[in-house]
Amino acid sequence: MRARLIDDRGFSLAEILVAVVILALAIVPIITAIGPAVETTAAEAQFSVITNQVRATLNRLLTVDFATLSNNQGTDVDLSGLFGSTAEANLEKFLLNGKSYTPTVTITDASGGAGGLLQLTVTIDQVRLTTLNADY
Repeated sequence: MRARLIDDRGFSLAEILVAVVILALAIVPIITAIGPAVETTAAEAQFSVITNQVRATLNRLLTVDFATLSNNQGTDVDLSGLFGSTAEANLEKFLLNGKSYTPTVTITDASGGAGGLLQLTVTIDQVRLTTLNADY
């Protein structure tokens, strides 16, 4: 009688089950660690987009002549008055992740009453940038 050789080229069911359990135990902590990182990345991306839009609005304000800026001093300035039309003002509005954003512009006298220096502040959500504009 011939001796039967054992075929050891494959894996047994027990070995496969042990490997699946080990992988399952390793994947849970990895997914738990990745979740907050993905959320943080999304929040940082949103913050970056809003910051860039605030910068763009602030730079656009710097192209407006000093007299127009001076005549529109106050908080929550009407963008149509600054940019000349509602269509131009609407260029500052944008949609991000299904939410509409409109910048809030504040123009104040930064010269201490002497005139000739304005503080321009643009705010969207939690992002606020300020610059000065002089009449020279």
